[in-house]
Amino acid sequence: MLRPLSICLAVIVVSVHLLSCGSNTEEPTAPATKNAAETSGPAGHKPDSTPADTQGMSATLACYNVDTGPKALLKSQTFAIDFEPFRNSCFVTSHDPEYADPALDGELAIFKDGKRLKAFRGDFPVKTEDPVNGEPKVSLPPGCWVEAVAFQDVNADQLTDVIVAAKCGAKHGDYNENLVFLNDRKFLVTNQDSNDLLTELKTIKDIVEYIKKNPRPFSPNVDAANSNSKP
Repeated sequence: MLRPLSICLAVIVVSVHLLSCGSNTEEPTAPATKNAAETSGPAGHKPDSTPADTQGMSATLACYNVDTGPKALLKSQTFAIDFEPFRNSCFVTSHDPEYADPALDGELAIFKDGKRLKAFRGDFPVKTEDPVNGEPKVSLPPGCWVEAVAFQDVNADQLTDVIVAAKCGAKHGDYNENLVFLNDRKFLVTNQDSNDLLTELKTIKDIVEYIKKNPRPFSPNVDAANSNSKP
């Protein structure tokens, strides 16, 4: 039979053991902090097919400082690019500063070292005087704006091409003015007959899927550069 003193000692030992077990809990782990390069807000949004060798946002932020003249730079559709023949360059979208939503009267250009390159050839929505020798910009028709831009090889020639999904306002409703610029190692070449096949498509994904199913009008053999050339 246990004496009263023994019972008290047993109770104390058990209590100490329980307190010891309860104090062996781990502190909650603080959530891991993501690297800044892994996260991006609206200002850091890039097309799914932006070239992988364009790292981070620092290069794109530098592109925001180019001189677009009377046009206002559209940050959401301006990107650093780094593919041949436009290494360390900027694909810049600008618009009429009086209209921001949507950004009307869109204009496309490629800048390198702060200067516009003669980067485009072919048939443009707004005709130019001499597209064969290369143009420093492409102007969309009045009332049109750029919705999305993507960079990827659409015709399996190992060269990065440019896809532009654009819209235009009209009395009877908006219509699409999509453009595909094929890379020929010197210029980005577009063909209006080919672009006209894309008028029913609304997104970059839709355009890419259409080209995969209908590659011939977008093949490297299409001589878009001469389709609107002078005699």
